Amino acid sequence: MTSTEDKYNIWHQIKAEEESIDHVLDSPWYKTVNELLPSNFKGKILEIGCGRGDFSIYLAQKFPNSFITATDFSSFAIESAQIKINEKVELKNIELKLEDAEHLSFTNESFDLIISCETLEHVNHQEKMLSEIYRVLKKDGRLILTTENYFNGMILTWFKSWLFNTPYDSGSGVQPNENFMICFATYLKFKKADFKNIKTKSTHFQWLLLPKVNPSRLCTNEFKYKCINNLFKPFGRHFTYNCTK
Repeated sequence: MTSTEDKYNIWHQIKAEEESIDHVLDSPWYKTVNELLPSNFKGKILEIGCGRGDFSIYLAQKFPNSFITATDFSSFAIESAQIKINEKVELKNIELKLEDAEHLSFTNESFDLIISCETLEHVNHQEKMLSEIYRVLKKDGRLILTTENYFNGMILTWFKSWLFNTPYDSGSGVQPNENFMICFATYLKFKKADFKNIKTKSTHFQWLLLPKVNPSRLCTNEFKYKCINNLFKPFGRHFTYNCTK
């Protein structure tokens, strides 16, 4: 039987062949996280679910006086990221580690800042992942985490998957493990994990999905006025949770 790690190795290999990233901030979740980061940061940063390393490399370049530890569950992703880092000989403030987000190997209170993008929805036990993040985060340290929210037009894709008993495809391919996410329930998990000062932001309001219609035509990425963004926040597809320990 193929293990979950093996399945993710295959998934990352396929995505590596398909994708061509012009700039890491083209991804909406990385763009949002970047906007929340301070202009100058000195400390230990952990990225959980670094994938093939693009954002961790960006962080190492952005914060030369910090040290970035980039982790992922997939050995193929880590190997791909290491190749990219080796090509950038000037980068000395980054290391890669194969890690399970539910069972991190780091000691208590090891990091000043933890970042995790689009990973929580793919773990089996989300409460355990948040508990591990809380454990390895320093007191008053900061967590910035992005994840999906399907309280919007994307719920139709989930309904179709349930109706026809087929795997859910978010549009980027079927992942080995995908969980149905609703922002209200996710917020409560952060509260249960004892995180403080929880602030949320959402983007990409997918109003509807129609056959043979490009989803982007029925989506508002972000509203011009903050008050309207706040009003429609629960319906955003990409949610960012910004909090402290």
